[in-house]
Amino acid sequence: MEDQQSTASVPQRRERQDALEHRRLILAAAKQIFATQGVENTSMYEIARAAGVGQGTLYRRFAHKGELCQALIAEDVDAYKDQVLTALSGAGAPASALERLEILIVELIRLTTLHLPLFAAIDETAAGQRRPRPFHSPFHVWLHERIAGLLAEAVAKGEIEPLDVEFTADAILAVLAPPFISHQHQDRGCGPERIAAGVHHLFVESLRRGPTTFS
Repeated sequence: MEDQQSTASVPQRRERQDALEHRRLILAAAKQIFATQGVENTSMYEIARAAGVGQGTLYRRFAHKGELCQALIAEDVDAYKDQVLTALSGAGAPASALERLEILIVELIRLTTLHLPLFAAIDETAAGQRRPRPFHSPFHVWLHERIAGLLAEAVAKGEIEPLDVEFTADAILAVLAPPFISHQHQDRGCGPERIAAGVHHLFVESLRRGPTTFS
């Protein structure tokens, strides 16, 4: 009986290994082609051919180009989360909630600017019922929780006047959304530093109540 179970598990393990290898090949091929000819100009057919897999295999792993792009930036998104969590609560984190909010904003602008074509594809390529709800993605929810928490802390510490933290967090994220960053960067010619300065003026300095001493 044990031998039968062991024999049956061999194809399953091989199938999982094949799936992981296909995923690796697809992501490596997509990354290489995107770098040479751009995300917009690359078709799923080209990615499958470069990866050496069938289109059926590709679409079983990734329903559309947006999902593929999401997988490509997942590692950098996780690194951003770790960096932000360290900046918010690690050793040497600023006492001011607004200063920590600014760190979160600046680093998010850098991440988004770095991966603008991928973020654009995530937003644009899905259609119909598969189109993601932008304000309900796991990353958006994670960001909203941190921003709302920092705003609530800033109110409690007297750094800013009382306000609707949920709404303000949504407003900040609307300004930091990839389409807006893309418009500022590509159409207005604004670099990450100028975008960060504008957001800082609107959502950090304008909310600040006045100089406060932290122990």
